[in-house]
Amino acid sequence: MGADGAPNERVALNLAPFAAASGLAAIVALIGTTVDWGQYTVAVGLGVLAGLIRLTPWRGALGKAREVFPSLVFLTGVAFLRSSAGGANSGIAVVALLPVFWTALHGDRRQLCVVTVGVAIFFLAPPLLVGGPAYPASQYRASVLFLAVSAIIGFTTQWLVSEVRFEANDAEDRGRALEQVAAALSDMASTDALTGLPNRRAWETNLDHALIESQPFVLAMLDLDRFKDFNDTHGHPAGDRLLKESAAAWREELRAGDFLARIGGEEFALLLPTCATEDALVVVERLRGRVPYQQTCSAGVITYMEGESRDALMTRVDEALYRAKATGRDRTLLAR
Repeated sequence: MGADGAPNERVALNLAPFAAASGLAAIVALIGTTVDWGQYTVAVGLGVLAGLIRLTPWRGALGKAREVFPSLVFLTGVAFLRSSAGGANSGIAVVALLPVFWTALHGDRRQLCVVTVGVAIFFLAPPLLVGGPAYPASQYRASVLFLAVSAIIGFTTQWLVSEVRFEANDAEDRGRALEQVAAALSDMASTDALTGLPNRRAWETNLDHALIESQPFVLAMLDLDRFKDFNDTHGHPAGDRLLKESAAAWREELRAGDFLARIGGEEFALLLPTCATEDALVVVERLRGRVPYQQTCSAGVITYMEGESRDALMTRVDEALYRAKATGRDRTLLAR
């Protein structure tokens, strides 16, 4: 059993209506009447059987009938109690409402129909069960009225329960939908629409996290060479394809924990956690070799120094990239 006691609560929930109704009916049967102890004993046994059925972990198709069988057994017990306590006027019949109400709350419509039919059997044709003069024909009118009230209470309760569950499910669905929309909007706000890479906002957030963790990492800035000339010559759609295909090719070369972002125009930033400087230079050279359409790329690389701020890091890597551009492009330079 879990710490929250849920199994005990479930057992109590399953037994409560039958235990309560059986106890009340047994007491009523004993007050001011001459009891037929044989039928009384059968009634008590059926009440116990109803409780045991509810506790039985049935599976498959039988499991679906778990709400119905104990109700029918219980109703049979009520019929015997009525007979043992003096028949239709004993005041016990009303306890049969409890299984109807219980099934309306926890069963489906088919189960409720079966239990309601059970009420009809046990209260419109009791001689079939116990016989004798305890059920005079004059009492059938009251039994019909009781059956009608049972059906109205049961089906009205089930309709109300269905409406409440629908509203709850609808509210839950709306809540999930809002969460999904919020997540989608968050993704959109942190993703570059063209390449699918994280954008500058996401890059700054990730870099801040890396600084908080204060673990060693290498930072690189990559910039496509002569991108404006490529756009002017081949058109902007071709420029977009160059950016998208470069991003896709570079992602294939990176580890799961590496972070590549497009931070503006043709400029990309790369964070390589727990990576030695020499290994980082190898990775960046591999990326530069994957630029499509015979285009080239320049890169600046720096190693994080403990205590450096985000602005200081970005300034150093920008300077390394600028030197790579100024000294001929198509190269990688390590910051001084």
